[in-house]
Amino acid sequence: MKNTMKVIGSAWGQRIGLLVLICIIMLIFQPRFFSLNNARGILLAIAITGIMSCGMLFTVLVGGMDLSVGSMAGVAACITFNIAKSSGFTNEAYFLGCAVALGVCILVGLLNGFFVTYFGLPAFVVTLAMKYILYGCAFFITKGIFVFAPPSGPAFQLGNGYFLGIPIPIIVLALVVAASAFVLSKTTYGRRLYAVGGNKKVANLAGVKSNVYICIAFVISSVLAGLGGVMLSSMTGQCGQQTAVGYEGYVLMAMIVGGINLAGGEGGVTGAIFGALLVGIINNVMLMLSVNMDMQQFIRGLIILAAMTVSMLAKRSSMEGLGVRLPKPARGKGGGD
Repeated sequence: MKNTMKVIGSAWGQRIGLLVLICIIMLIFQPRFFSLNNARGILLAIAITGIMSCGMLFTVLVGGMDLSVGSMAGVAACITFNIAKSSGFTNEAYFLGCAVALGVCILVGLLNGFFVTYFGLPAFVVTLAMKYILYGCAFFITKGIFVFAPPSGPAFQLGNGYFLGIPIPIIVLALVVAASAFVLSKTTYGRRLYAVGGNKKVANLAGVKSNVYICIAFVISSVLAGLGGVMLSSMTGQCGQQTAVGYEGYVLMAMIVGGINLAGGEGGVTGAIFGALLVGIINNVMLMLSVNMDMQQFIRGLIILAAMTVSMLAKRSSMEGLGVRLPKPARGKGGGD
């Protein structure tokens, strides 16, 4: 009984409890939530968020974050579609567009990493600035005009096709998850990434070139964001300046709900994907219950705040269970004291 209560009281226990609570609510108010078509829709929705979350995970592990993932996804989609359109959406033109978009993603990732490491700027400032730069680039590329893909060829089939009866976006997500998990758990780069995020100074003293690892993390984040954008545009069959707008919020929410430590050095692919799954389910629930857009934003804010609070309390409880007493947050005094 004691062990059961310990599991329930843990951060993971509370996340699973939230998932169970959502299922109970939907069983009562909207049984259609459990249909196969709806489950497929949720999986396709989280395929994009999941791919991008795996990328941002690398930057979060080194104590940073990438707020440019949404705009990076949009720019990659716009580059791919516009190059493909210029040649009539031939297979060769589409894959050339994908290759050019990949090159741009690598360049943007390197720029983000360069400003963070060489100039010592906070990652959220650099990537926030890059977010707006990339949105401007998306408008320049599209000139404010939507580009639509014909319902044939890879530009459309990549996001809507099947392989052995499985939607291709789900297969791509599975490959990205497997590759990310392998890199983080089985390679020297992954182990050193955790070391850099845990304590950069100690990692440097141990001979780890932390700046190189940080730059690579930002490149991975940009590349996977670009892949997510290409998949999203293929699923919808269109792209424009507004493609993937707001996705950085979904990805950051997945990080927080999934229990990834935003200070760096803690977390893994399991948490990131579970967070993406929860975000996808929450978004789906709000749509099925016809929650208006303003209230949806309000609810997302509450969820982020609650998840951060639960994570902090769970960490404090765990440390105190080991006999380590963490200092309580200092309380400021009013000017009249």
